[in-house]
Amino acid sequence: MNVETTKTCPNCQSALHGQFCFSCGQNQKAIDRHFWSLINEFLEEVFTPNSKAARTLYALSFQPGFLTKEYFSGRKARYIQPVRLYLTTSILFFFFISLANLADVALSGEESPPIVISADDEIVVERDWTLLSDEDSAELNVRVNEQIKKAERLLKEDPDRVRDIVLDNAPPVIFFLVPLFALLLKLIYFTKGRYYTQHLVLALHNHSFVFLALLTQAIIGQLLPSLIEGWIETAIDIWITIYLFLSLKLSFDDGWFKTGFKFAVLGLLYIVAFATVSLSAALVGVMTL
Repeated sequence: MNVETTKTCPNCQSALHGQFCFSCGQNQKAIDRHFWSLINEFLEEVFTPNSKAARTLYALSFQPGFLTKEYFSGRKARYIQPVRLYLTTSILFFFFISLANLADVALSGEESPPIVISADDEIVVERDWTLLSDEDSAELNVRVNEQIKKAERLLKEDPDRVRDIVLDNAPPVIFFLVPLFALLLKLIYFTKGRYYTQHLVLALHNHSFVFLALLTQAIIGQLLPSLIEGWIETAIDIWITIYLFLSLKLSFDDGWFKTGFKFAVLGLLYIVAFATVSLSAALVGVMTL
C-alpha cells in the first residue's frame, strides 16, 4: 500500500511518506477489511520464514541467550519484545492447559461434589494470635481449621478441582517470580557489573522459552501415542535443562565449571523461592475455598 506524501498520520499528524509513519512508526494499512484478509495477514506474519514472529520463535527455541544479546545490541525491531513474548507464551500455555482440563472434565461427565464439613471435625490448628483478642483468636482458629479440612477433603474427593485452583494461582505466582529470578541473577553475577534490566530481559526470555517448551510438551501429550510421547517429553525436559545452562554460559561468558556451579546455586534458590511463593498462594487459595 502506497500512501501519498500529502497525507498525515492519524496518530501523530506527521507527514506520511510510505506505509509506516517516520515519526511514531504506526502502520497505515487499513483495518476495515474483510475478516479473512486479517486472518491471512496474521498467518503470514507468524509462519513466513522471515517474519518477526518466526525469527523470534526460532531463536527462542534453539539459540539460548541469543535474543537477550540481540536486544542489548540494539537489534530490537527484528524480534518480539521481551514482555510481549513472555505474556504471549504464558497466556497460550495456561489457556491450552485450561482447555485440556475442561475437556477431561467434560469427557468424565462427573460434577464436583460439594464439600461438607461435619461438626465432629477436630481442631487441627490451635494458635494464639497475639494481635487478636482471645475471642477473635479462637474464631480465627475455627475458620482456619474449617478451610484446612476443606482442602484435605478436596484433595481426596476432587483432585481435579485442586488442579484448577493451582492453575488459577499459577500465572500471578510465576509472574512474580520473573523479577525475583532477575534479582537472583544480579546477586550471583554481581561481579559482571550488569544492570538489573539486563538480567530482567534474560529472565523474561528464559521463562518464555520454558512456557513454549512446556506448551509443546502438553500438545504432544494430547496428540501422540504414549510410547512416542514419553521419548519426546523426556527429550524436551533434557533440552530445557541444557538450554537454561547454555543461556547463562553464553550470556555471561564464564567457564564451564563456574557456570555449572552458579547454575546449580541459582536452580536451588529458584526452587526455594518457587516453593515459598507457591505455598503462600496455596494458603490464600485454601482460605478462599
